[in-house]
Amino acid sequence: MTTESQRMVEVYRKRAKRYDLTSNRLYLIGQRTMAYKHLALEQLALRPGDTVVDAGCGTGHNLPLLAEAVGPTGRVIGVDLTDAMLEQAEDRVRRAGLSQVELVQADLTTYQYPEDVRGIIACFSLTLIGEYAKIVERGYEALRPGGRWVVLDYRLPRWWPDRLIPALGPMIAPFGGDTSMVQRHPWEPVEEAAARHRTLTRYGGWVYVTVGEKAGGGR
Repeated sequence: MTTESQRMVEVYRKRAKRYDLTSNRLYLIGQRTMAYKHLALEQLALRPGDTVVDAGCGTGHNLPLLAEAVGPTGRVIGVDLTDAMLEQAEDRVRRAGLSQVELVQADLTTYQYPEDVRGIIACFSLTLIGEYAKIVERGYEALRPGGRWVVLDYRLPRWWPDRLIPALGPMIAPFGGDTSMVQRHPWEPVEEAAARHRTLTRYGGWVYVTVGEKAGGGR
């Protein structure tokens, strides 16, 4: 495990039990996190019977929605690095009775994807990982032709002055990051490897959803 990964594990072990509650505070500054997640999930265009991977599933907010999309014959795999976050996700899965969901503790840079993956989604996770391009590349290798890679995350809007980047530090630190993260652009490898792609923005450009479709098409 890299130093960065170990640091993230330590951060999210401390935050896991209150993660959902503290994340809801973002609504106080006008963010609509679940609306953004619904938008991102729609871009996967999942159908009953599909296999989908939630890359960096955290406490499992996406899992019930993904399970509904693929139905009882589908397969949902939630992957996360931190055991404490997966414990919260496991509680959510158990309460909802989601038999088609499985949880895996793994580093996304080395995670072995299953066969026949129709979709991969990463919500607010890739910017926290320095090797995000490697994760995107491995994901595309696993996707079936026509499968979709979807990333929902934050980025620095074009209108934000560089001189004000240090002011973002206190907002990023609780999530285990720092201002160097503004130089990470996970949407770029998603777009570059895609046969077709598009990016949607929300919250004044701070939030984006990028979807890339693997070449080949068909189902």
